[in-house]
Amino acid sequence: MQTSSTASEIPNAEVNAVPAPARIRTGIGEPTRIKVLLYHRILPEGEGRTPSHPMWVPAQEFRRHIALLDQWGYTSITFDDYRFFLQGELNLPKRPIIITFDDGYTETHSIAFPILQEFGMKAVVFVGADTNIRSAASEKIQTATKATLLTDAQILEMHSAGFEIGSHAIRHKVLVGMPREEAWEEISRSRMLLEFLLNAPVKSFSYPFGSVDGNVKAMVKEAGYTIGCSRWTGPPVFGDDPFEIRRIAMLSKSKRVFLNFAMRIYAPYHMYRWFIWRVRVTLEAIGIRRTRTRERE
Repeated sequence: MQTSSTASEIPNAEVNAVPAPARIRTGIGEPTRIKVLLYHRILPEGEGRTPSHPMWVPAQEFRRHIALLDQWGYTSITFDDYRFFLQGELNLPKRPIIITFDDGYTETHSIAFPILQEFGMKAVVFVGADTNIRSAASEKIQTATKATLLTDAQILEMHSAGFEIGSHAIRHKVLVGMPREEAWEEISRSRMLLEFLLNAPVKSFSYPFGSVDGNVKAMVKEAGYTIGCSRWTGPPVFGDDPFEIRRIAMLSKSKRVFLNFAMRIYAPYHMYRWFIWRVRVTLEAIGIRRTRTRERE
């Protein structure tokens, strides 16, 4: 029999209440205008773009993105800030943006973290809950260094600085099609393990590889999360489906960085990606296009 894995069920663990909302620029921001960016690995200086991994953004390019957001008047918030807004305890800034990182690469701490702090910004970092995986090299890659994952100490440091830590399951496996008991373990136990580490609630979940369906969403909700982040699926307007938050995937663009970034932030890019997704779903439903578990933007 499955039970919801909440902090109250963890022996000898006292999970603190959500920290007081961070100070952010107050304004007249509307929740439907919230943009959610998705980053993965931030490459160290000199490594450049790896063609097989377009979602790995060089450090200098990432700095340019954050500098542009600051210049354009965007204020970074977290999903926790959004929850405080829903409770009437926090105003949204005029231009709210949520910066998210999936997979929990070490460079999120060593590169992205100081850059964001330099500009007074914060982010939501989704990490795997298995410390055995996070303590070892996660994969061999075609760059100068191995891709290692965040340590407990690095996660705790970012959390103490106001960054939100969310769950990316336990072992980073596709949940859709997984036996229910196994999927429930990935979803619910990952939250329990991270709450042990943080001594604070974990309310946000990112679906590994962006793979999600109705059954997975129902389990995420049942496990006590209030936010579920996808990648290329979900409605184009923030908040329409809190368990399938569509994000703007940030790709490496070594040329025309300003133009490419501006188009994703200001142009109706979200609507364009949503339209493409709906066309694909329709073609799959009528059998013209084969259903794919994973996709890249």
